[in-house]
Amino acid sequence: MTMNRLYMMAPAVLLSLALGGCTAGTQAAPSPPPSSAAANIGVSAEVGQDLGNGRPTVTHDGLMVRRRVVIAVHPGENADLGAIRKKLDAAAASRATPLSAIAPGVLEPALLQHIVPELMVVLPASATLEDARGLVDQASGDGADNLGVEHFHVIPVLVHDLRFSLSASNPTALSAAIDREGILTDTLGNYDTAVKAGELDISYTGPLLGDELVETVRSGIARQAHIAASGVAVSPRSGDGAGVDMAKEPPWDPELLDEGTDHTHAGG
Repeated sequence: MTMNRLYMMAPAVLLSLALGGCTAGTQAAPSPPPSSAAANIGVSAEVGQDLGNGRPTVTHDGLMVRRRVVIAVHPGENADLGAIRKKLDAAAASRATPLSAIAPGVLEPALLQHIVPELMVVLPASATLEDARGLVDQASGDGADNLGVEHFHVIPVLVHDLRFSLSASNPTALSAAIDREGILTDTLGNYDTAVKAGELDISYTGPLLGDELVETVRSGIARQAHIAASGVAVSPRSGDGAGVDMAKEPPWDPELLDEGTDHTHAGG
């Protein structure tokens, strides 16, 4: 089969560089009815990103918003997603570039509906587009055609990189209570907890959270701690590197989705 590595050109917020097949145009989303994977992607994006006609309102920005690079896989009908992930991980390991799963909701709504990825991974904060392209080139080498990949998309995205912190007399018990309630799982999906002496930290890296969702998370944590939501601090997960001023970030223009696409034959 022919496998395409897509790098679609787009503006600063979301640039998808596509190594494509021989035909012009980008990959269309599957026709309805949607697959269960596509339906799950829609739910994930809606929960994590306050999906509407564009981005959520985000004032928790600066170092709390970061630029990252993701690889989104558009598989064929009989794709082996597990084997595809192993192929990507093997290529990443040879480059000392660990990959982590990330929710598809990090994609802009228009692009998410266009690509409908069933597997997506994020590179480390220091990784560049060139790093991701090289990794895809390596992963799409010998034997990858048999895995059922139609397209690899290399895409820069914006992510929230937040830490929720609060004082607690028994942070271990508080962490367990928060996990049992499930509000953070419902709102954030994946998150990490760190228990310190008299303090609980909850860290999140994923789709941008609108201000209302951030307050929902603070309230959920505070409820279990029996304190006011104002007692839950929101800060950057890391003080290093460069953040993003969302007020200066240009909006995603879906009309640019198909412009400037570079197509290259990639196997057969």
